[in-house]
Amino acid sequence: MQRIIFWVSLGLVAYVYIGYPVLLWLVTGFAHDVKPSDSFRPNLTVIIPAHNEEGWIRKKIANTLELDYPSDRMQIIVASDGSTDKTVEIARPFASAGVEVAEFAQRVGKQEMLNRLAPEARGDILVMTDSQVLLRPDSVSMLVRHFANPSVACVTGKRLCILQEGVVQGAGENLYWRYESWIKESETRLHSCLGANGQLYAVRRSVFPRVERVGEDFYIPMKILATKRLRVIFEPKAISMTPAAANLRIEFERKARAHVSFLLTLSLLKELWNPGHPVWWQYISHHVLRMAVPVAMLTALVSSVFLAKSSVFFRYTLVAQLCFYALAFLGYVFAKLDKRPKIFYVPFYFVFANLAIGQALLRWPSRKYDYAWKRTERIPVS
Repeated sequence: MQRIIFWVSLGLVAYVYIGYPVLLWLVTGFAHDVKPSDSFRPNLTVIIPAHNEEGWIRKKIANTLELDYPSDRMQIIVASDGSTDKTVEIARPFASAGVEVAEFAQRVGKQEMLNRLAPEARGDILVMTDSQVLLRPDSVSMLVRHFANPSVACVTGKRLCILQEGVVQGAGENLYWRYESWIKESETRLHSCLGANGQLYAVRRSVFPRVERVGEDFYIPMKILATKRLRVIFEPKAISMTPAAANLRIEFERKARAHVSFLLTLSLLKELWNPGHPVWWQYISHHVLRMAVPVAMLTALVSSVFLAKSSVFFRYTLVAQLCFYALAFLGYVFAKLDKRPKIFYVPFYFVFANLAIGQALLRWPSRKYDYAWKRTERIPVS
């Protein structure tokens, strides 16, 4: 029984992080998608949620105004969620450039702001982008060209982290998002990628769902997938750039919050548990099973301790696991010194990410979480 437990645990970890992405890539390697229409230019509404963003909002608005999209077809809304600083004061003078400010005096949360703004928006396509994110000029054009295909309901862009000297967490975020982008490209070719990058994504307003108090960038596209079975597309040429979280502690908390949010959606997306759904396999493999990886890692380690007493092979497997965690610790030490040799950094970030999942699993049943959307403090860039 201990041997079975060990191999099932190790097999789960290997399948989630290696087996599923490779199998998905092999299955979709020869698939061809419908080409987007570069001339498609629908009316759109760009929504920029903001809560106390006086240090970022001027740069964000200026960046949005530089998008190479026809200004007469683009509505820009800065949605202030109970800001108590100068966010609104800074944003209002941009009215002469066509920027609108939706001021919510009391904080209602990002999700409720979207629920109120979406029905009143003038655009057929809603584009959501965070206030601490800089967009390349063609990013929105790259997104909306896919909506010429009526089967497409949501398009998400590619996230890049702005690397800065001495910022440990930046390299880890980029490493993680390169890996996720590879998976999303393959999922798109099969049917749909799962979820969106909150930094930049677009949704067809006619199918925009009511947003529950969970992470909206995952819930919105997944709810559309679950109920409408329309497609969610990943567009790697739609680039958004964001600074790293201010420190590893904040990055850890951001990840843990995101995982708790996902766990809360399990009961809201019951349709995706049906094996007949087009993305059932992806949903289970990419997201549901990933939540079990920290438990599987711990189980594999503990079972190896018991099995090592009676088997040379399992003594080696125990030593191998202990060496991996030692490399992870050295990766943390090197990262603090602003050095990131991959042999150390990859194990470190893998363990770091799964510790955040473990934290989320502990918070979920104990209800030690906050439903409100919280901004992630990020390092300023020039």
